[in-house]
Amino acid sequence: MTEIAAITGSIARAARIIDVLTLAPDGLALNQIVERSEFSKTTAFRVLANMQDVGFVFQDPESRLYLLGHKLAQISQTAARSNIAGMAQRGMARLAALSEDTVFLSVPEGAAAICVARATGAYPIRTLTLNIGDRRPMGVGAGALALFCALGDEKRTAILAANRGWMAEYGITDADISAGFAAYQETGYAANIGRIVAGTSAVSVPVITARKRVVGALAIGAVDARMTFERTNETLIPALTQEATLLARRMDEMEQG
Repeated sequence: MTEIAAITGSIARAARIIDVLTLAPDGLALNQIVERSEFSKTTAFRVLANMQDVGFVFQDPESRLYLLGHKLAQISQTAARSNIAGMAQRGMARLAALSEDTVFLSVPEGAAAICVARATGAYPIRTLTLNIGDRRPMGVGAGALALFCALGDEKRTAILAANRGWMAEYGITDADISAGFAAYQETGYAANIGRIVAGTSAVSVPVITARKRVVGALAIGAVDARMTFERTNETLIPALTQEATLLARRMDEMEQG
């Protein structure tokens, strides 16, 4: 970090927190942020709370570490590691052209899944169930479920506890999540068959880097009649898996560079 100077004003204090967290991509505990920012604990906590309110920072529900939020990627393209949406554009365009349906990219943020990109295909009935920026509890919807299922046991348990009330707003129970996880383990992909928006279904696979980081999930959504077993397994899932692998490889190259 540059030389430490007296920081005054809410914007300047938030910028200091961003500087500190930028140097710690795996996140920091509150006491570490206090030490590195040289703020008081009260000031650091207040600034972090304000930044969480606007989506600049989030707190992992399991580790309680603070990390930069994906909203910053929308503000600055220089936040390259967060700009998974930009790196996914060509692959999503290929998926939309192949399937003629709608392709979504969701990323994990705390206990939520956030839609950060969408591409539409040529089929006249479009499945626009998520807009860019929409948040869902992790586990609700195909992309959010793929993210959830790809995580470790402890993190899934923490997220389930944090999201129970939020999931109930969508009519999703612990039993539904357990059934979805069991199906994911058997098939290798997550599916939402008409549960969230009537008449529409989606399938999704996670994007996992070589370091086993779950960085996103690619999904294809369509009207129920198009989401047949044969089409899903013979066309959609192989294509999703291929693009998820390519995207993960690009993320690996970005991290190594």
